[in-house]
Amino acid sequence: MKLLTGDSFEKARTFVMEQGRELERRLLSYYFDDGTPAAVLDELANYQNQDGGFGKGLEPDIQMPDSSVVTTTIALRILREVKAASNDEIVRKAIQYLLAEYDSAQSIWPIVPQEVDEYPHAPWWNFENTADTFGNFLANPRAEVVGYLHEYHELAPTALIKQLTVEIIEHVKTLSDEMEMYDFICCVHLVETAALPQSAKDTLAEIVIQRAPSVVAHTPEELTQPSARPLWLAPTPTSLLAETLKSEVDMNLDFDIEHQNSDGSWSPTWTWYGQYPEVWEQAELHWKSCLTVEILKALKEFGRIEGL
Repeated sequence: MKLLTGDSFEKARTFVMEQGRELERRLLSYYFDDGTPAAVLDELANYQNQDGGFGKGLEPDIQMPDSSVVTTTIALRILREVKAASNDEIVRKAIQYLLAEYDSAQSIWPIVPQEVDEYPHAPWWNFENTADTFGNFLANPRAEVVGYLHEYHELAPTALIKQLTVEIIEHVKTLSDEMEMYDFICCVHLVETAALPQSAKDTLAEIVIQRAPSVVAHTPEELTQPSARPLWLAPTPTSLLAETLKSEVDMNLDFDIEHQNSDGSWSPTWTWYGQYPEVWEQAELHWKSCLTVEILKALKEFGRIEGL
């Protein structure tokens, strides 16, 4: 079993502490040292807007300062990680934002607003193509959003949560086994929600377990390009898909240990393909910060760091 050496771990830590964003520094401290949830929340709040949503480059591929649903779901992933509660103001405001952005006529959440085009962003976030790119938002981001409505159910109408849960499961049943990877990831986030009712969890879990092998990356070669990383689907040994994807997760862990950069970081497998080249340089650095913390956490979870 390959392990990340102690020296390599320290190089990664140094990279984050010296070149990473303050948010990733605090997350690293939370995962590995004596960092507190409050410290993470204080820094995350800097990315929250007056409307309760999140923007300001929290998602490095979207440099728009305005709020978007997708960036707010990323913030809520972090809030879930640090076990933020419904009575935390940062959570309350985020859920209020999501409820305000809900398109009741179509029963969806548009993933980004049209203002995204006014600021540097990755090409897949060009506004006019988002509905086609993201399957009319029927799974992405809807499934993940509904997971957070369950998680913080005190803050959302019960009838709406029930309605959307039924609609999502029915929609997912209509999709092919080879689901688009981000649609699938949103479903994984939903099924991993502790507060999801057991009947819905059982139904969705059966679908997710059945389809995971058709979605996940199986080879190191696939991991060198944008693909469904096994560790995105099973980030801990207790994840729903950890057993189903055991060999793929082991491959992913080995790959990450072998592909650490000389500066201690890990790099994204994508670029902006020449769009806003001067901004991509900074966005790439922010992604390195995010990915380095994410990978270190996964290596720790699976006992793959020497001495930890």
